[in-house]
Amino acid sequence: MSTALAVPLSRLEPAEVDSLLSAGTRRSFRVDEVVLQQGVTDPTLYIVTQGVLHVRRQAEGRQVLLGRIEAGGFFGEISLFDPGPTTASVVAATNGEVVQLSRTQLQDFAEQSPAVVVNVLVGLLEGMSQRLRRTDERLVEAIFWGGLKR
Repeated sequence: MSTALAVPLSRLEPAEVDSLLSAGTRRSFRVDEVVLQQGVTDPTLYIVTQGVLHVRRQAEGRQVLLGRIEAGGFFGEISLFDPGPTTASVVAATNGEVVQLSRTQLQDFAEQSPAVVVNVLVGLLEGMSQRLRRTDERLVEAIFWGGLKR
């Protein structure tokens, strides 16, 4: 990867990042391609190696932009830990590539490199916590400004 690494990979040495990414499956995407569809069951962690993606959620008949993920970022962690329907769609804003790590691939990698996976999991928790903090701030702002129906 040529860009700065975001959590969960920022805690890893370059050789560890390479070994983690090689444990997964590389997938290219094109502009406007839906990389992950809201509402499907997909216990997979996606790590963006190139490109930019938008996270969107269908709400009350319209698409709401939740965020932007660039190289070094990740998505799919909720379904990885809590198998169930995905909470949002991820759509390509540019051409690029992701590495997909299924739950099984991550478990197999953990058997070979437990210390690396511990650092990845701590990084995922940090990233999820940052996202939860931003969501909490947006919720309070929406309540304060009357943006939520009672």
